[in-house]
Formats: sequence, structure tokens, C-alpha cells
Amino acid sequence: MKKIVNDVYVKCVVAVMIIMAICSKSSFLYPINNWGDASCYYIVGRGILHGLVPYKDYAEQKGPIIFFLYALGELISEHSFIGIYIIECICAVAFLIVSLKILGLFYDINDYELFLAFGLSAIVYSSTLMKHGGGPEELSLCIVSYSIYLVTKYFEKNELPTKFEMFLFGICAALIFWTKYTLCALYIGVIIFMLIHSISMIEIKMFLNRTVYFILACISVSIAILGYFAINDALYDLYKWYFYNNIFLYSSNEIYDIGVLNNLVKATSMIVRKKNILCVFFLIMGIAWFIKNKKYKTLNMYLGIFVFSFIMSNAKVPQQYSSMPLMAFCVFGFLPIIYILRKTNTKLNIVITCIYIVICAFLSYVISDNTSDLLNSRKDIVQYRFAERMQRDNDGDYSMLYYGYLDPAFYFASGKIPKWKAFDQLNISGNELKDLQDGYINNKEPDFVVTTSFLLCDSADYTDVVAQNEYRIDNKNIVAFDDFGYHLIDEEQFVYDGYNVSARLYGRNE
Repeated sequence: MKKIVNDVYVKCVVAVMIIMAICSKSSFLYPINNWGDASCYYIVGRGILHGLVPYKDYAEQKGPIIFFLYALGELISEHSFIGIYIIECICAVAFLIVSLKILGLFYDINDYELFLAFGLSAIVYSSTLMKHGGGPEELSLCIVSYSIYLVTKYFEKNELPTKFEMFLFGICAALIFWTKYTLCALYIGVIIFMLIHSISMIEIKMFLNRTVYFILACISVSIAILGYFAINDALYDLYKWYFYNNIFLYSSNEIYDIGVLNNLVKATSMIVRKKNILCVFFLIMGIAWFIKNKKYKTLNMYLGIFVFSFIMSNAKVPQQYSSMPLMAFCVFGFLPIIYILRKTNTKLNIVITCIYIVICAFLSYVISDNTSDLLNSRKDIVQYRFAERMQRDNDGDYSMLYYGYLDPAFYFASGKIPKWKAFDQLNISGNELKDLQDGYINNKEPDFVVTTSFLLCDSADYTDVVAQNEYRIDNKNIVAFDDFGYHLIDEEQFVYDGYNVSARLYGRNE
């Protein structure tokens, strides 16, 4: 492969800045990223900047790396998502650069880098697997693509990863583990296939020696993570919330308890949706190219890693975004296109390139689920309207509790740092967080309470409230308190993930 020159980085940056601005709600084109997951990462990240410790001071279940990344983004701006958008763009640029290096293992891609960068980013980041933007699965694409590059280079060029590459490989694996350890399935698959290939190449001893650098890197990152929590006397909290709860409570939640086979069927249906047709098409195109060129060994590796990772990521808890890292394999779908471009000696002049960029941007806009919120005004966003109301009623000095599952950015819009460990509830079984939140309300600690999944009332009024709301879709989520010291101030509807959601603002009785 010819050396990728510096202007390729510029091309990747341009492609990413445009496509991510359209597809990620963290970008400057959106008034707010109201994804519950991203909002929770933001709150915990903000807490870190103010001396609070994940798990110990704030209950969460994702790995600590995602919180540190959000804290880093908030150093740029604590009251907007622009820092997260920049981090997303950096990760996306790394993903594209490594993807170009993968394609360079098969063809000379000079003169087609911009074409490939825009095409791949538009296909991957506009998919429904992207969700709203800023998720760990999306950010891990660059790490996943690097592992695919190493194993593909080994299979295609018989080049065993160098000591430095194995060390970097180990750092990436550790980052994945401390972000969302189920994503490590892909790394396990890569290592297994590297081991198999090293046996066939009669260099297993050399490969095992190189794995020492991989292990050292994993240990180095893990020591830093564990050291942070040890210094803050939070090792048990880390164990409880990141490991124990995810293993024994998250997967045991009744909404996910549908069996492994049904989970995999559900996960498959999430990939083969109409809006993911380009991703699926390029995955199939890659397979077809390997078959046509009789690269069966590489194809078996590709399929083996893909299937193993898919099963491990979705067997217990399938989510719409769970398979997002596997979209790194879409890069292979560009191989037949490069072959045709090279064979026909096609040149992409400035006019054709500009038209192509417009098409990629347009497709991203049409396909992405997020663009209905593009360029919306803050005054049209319920989170900001509620924040303005609370600010006005209490002269800016107030506390707010979001009661329910995964706050859709009400804390963010308010600019407040939650005072309570259970700042919202998580998708895990058990009542620990609900009981904590009920205690806050029973003690009348927050000045305001915001809900989107529940209608709150006094137990004495429960029968009347049920009767009044008999036909409401959230009737089953009416929660009664023995002494509910709050009154409903405002109620508004907003669209979230295609559904109409009721947002309610309660104020404490004087």
C-alpha cells in the first residue's frame, strides 16, 4: 500500500465534520442531545469535574472510561454538547483513517480517499444503530477498526503485528473493557484468529511473545483505572455497579428475559431495518468480494469474528445500538467499488466530487432518525422551557430531581448538578434506586420533580387520579406517595424516538 499522505487526514476531517454534524445530536446543529444514555454520561462527567466519583456519588452502570471522556468534553464546554461532538469527530476521523488503511491492504486507494471517507461515514453514522450520538458503541468504532486492520494485515500480508502495534492493541482492548466489557467479544475473536494463523505460519512462539506487550498494556490501563477508584475509596462501588449489577441485575430485568434465541432474532431485526439497508448492503458486498476473489481464509476470519461478536453482544440484552461496532466491517463493501474504479481508470473531478458530497450529506439527512430535531430552537424544547420555569419560580436557586428511567437531558438543560446518588433510575431489576428516589420525595428534598414515565400523586388521591387518566397510555405508571408534598405545575408533550412522551413538572408545596 502506498503511504497515506497528510492531506488524507484533512479529507477525513472534512467528511466527519459534515456527516457527524447531521447525524449526531451532540453537534452544533441541534439544540440538545436528549438521549437518556448520553444525558446520564454527561451528568456523571460533570460530577467528575466537580469532585464527585462515579458509582460512589452517582449510580450508573456503564464503564468509567465513557464518563472520563464526557468529563474531557465538558472541559471545552460544561453547558453544551460541543465538546462531546468534538470527541465524536476525533473518534470518527480515527475510524476512517484506519478503514482506509484496511482498504489499502487490497488496493491502491490514492485519489479515492475523499470518496471513501464520505461514503463510509454516511453509511455508518446515519444508521439507526447510531441512536442519538455520543454512545460508547459509536465511539469504539475506531478501536474496533484498528483490531480489524491488524488481523486483516496478518491474514493478507502475513505481517505479524509489531511490538508497538500489540501494545497499542492492548491499550485499545483495555479501553473497551473499561467502557463496556461485552464489546471485548470482538477482541477475543481477533486474538483467537491471530493465534490460529500464527500456528499455520509456524510462528506461534513469536506471536505469544508479542502478546506479552498486549497484556502489559491492558494491565497498565487497568492499574490507572483501579488506582483512581482506590484513591477515592470507591473500588467496591465500581465492582457493584459496573460488574455485579450488569451481570446479575441488568440481564435479569424482565423486559430482557425472553431467551437467547429470541434476543438474537430481535437483534437481527434491529440491523435489517429499512434505514439500515446501506449498512447491510455493504456487509453483503464485502462477503461477495471475498468469495469472488477466493479469499476464503480471510472471509472465514471475517465471518467468525462478526458472528461471535454479534452473539456475545446480543445474547442477553439486545439494544438498538449493540451492533454498532460491527458496522466497522462495512469497509469491506467498498472493495468491489475500488476494483471497478481502478479497472475503468475513473477520475473523480471537482464537479463529480462536489455532487457526491452533496448526495452523501443528503442521504445522511434522509436516513438518520435524528434530523427531525435539526435546527430546532431552544424555545421549542420542553427541557429548556421547564428549566426557564424553575429558574423563574425560584430566582435561580433550586434543586431538581428527575424521577424515572434515564433522564432525557432535563438536568443538562437546567445546568444543575444533581444532589442525589439516584439522580435517575436505571434499566436494572430490583428497587434500590426507586426506593432511594421515593425517599427523596417523601422527605421533600428537591424543590422540583420532573417525570416522563410516571404520573405522581398522593395516595389519598390515587383512585381519582386513575379514574381521570383511565385512557392514558401511561396509566399503569401512576405512583402514589403517602404524603405527596408536590403539585403539578406544567405538562407538555414531546417526541422521543418516534413516540409522544408526556413531560411533567412538579413543584414542592409551600
